[in-house]
Amino acid sequence: MNPILVTGASGFVGSHLVRSLVRQGYDVVSLFQKRRAEEDKRHFRIDLRDTAKLGKLFGHFRFSAVFHLAAACVSAGAETVEDMEAVNIRATAALARVAMEHGVERFLHVGTGFEYRPQAQPMDESTPLGAPNLYGASKAAGWMLLDALHRLEGLPLVTFRPFSIYGPGESAAKLVPYTILQAQAGEPIRLTLGSQVRDYIFVEDVVDALRLGLTATAAVGKVFNIGSGPAEARSVRSMVEEIVETMGAPSRLCWFDRGAHGRCDPPYLVSDPTKAHVELGWRPQVGFAAGLARTIESYKAAAVKELSA
Repeated sequence: MNPILVTGASGFVGSHLVRSLVRQGYDVVSLFQKRRAEEDKRHFRIDLRDTAKLGKLFGHFRFSAVFHLAAACVSAGAETVEDMEAVNIRATAALARVAMEHGVERFLHVGTGFEYRPQAQPMDESTPLGAPNLYGASKAAGWMLLDALHRLEGLPLVTFRPFSIYGPGESAAKLVPYTILQAQAGEPIRLTLGSQVRDYIFVEDVVDALRLGLTATAAVGKVFNIGSGPAEARSVRSMVEEIVETMGAPSRLCWFDRGAHGRCDPPYLVSDPTKAHVELGWRPQVGFAAGLARTIESYKAAAVKELSA
């Protein structure tokens, strides 16, 4: 198989995916946009809207597949309409065009559960799009262009919509690492009421699903929700309390209804991942307690390493 391109390779899921693909023996080329200072023979910084540079890269490597994970404004604090429009919509379409011109066999796109219209029950892939925030809307708009390219021009598109991903290496601004780091420091954890119900999925389980999409014979043209499903869903409050209890920190550190409200946050965001179970043969392997323990341990190890440096 020819090399595989991974965009957003320095991000949370992208970095895990690259390591997993390399361990599986794939030849991987990583594409970064901002956060890597150095380039080498397998790591490149290219603006995804620069089709001339992308064309040269595709022409040189003759990629068999593309995993598109690059996205702007994943964290609410960095949200701008301009960045979302530039990366999540225009750059996504430009990348897909170049990939088609160079004959890639699969274009695997990673979206988000936030693309769906909020529902009071688990969401399957037939749930209407109707994002509750601008980030989800921009991802849905980018996907609609990809879907049109698939239907009208033959883009070999496979789409994943993960729900609430957590695990080692996530940005400290996100809820799970923020809670862990505050509890570790004995500092107050300022939160909303925490009544929102979420579907937490460990990052390695997400990566396993993405890898299966690379080889599943009937995956092209399909959308797959990636989550733990309703049986494992829990409120933000109960999740935070579980982290604090697991770490042996005092419950008084949880300051509910004291945090700033970010982007519009739907009260219920839970997947129905049945389609991925049936058509990809994928099921989560890491339960929340085990994934949480591994995540906490990774931050503890990072703190020890920092102290000894």
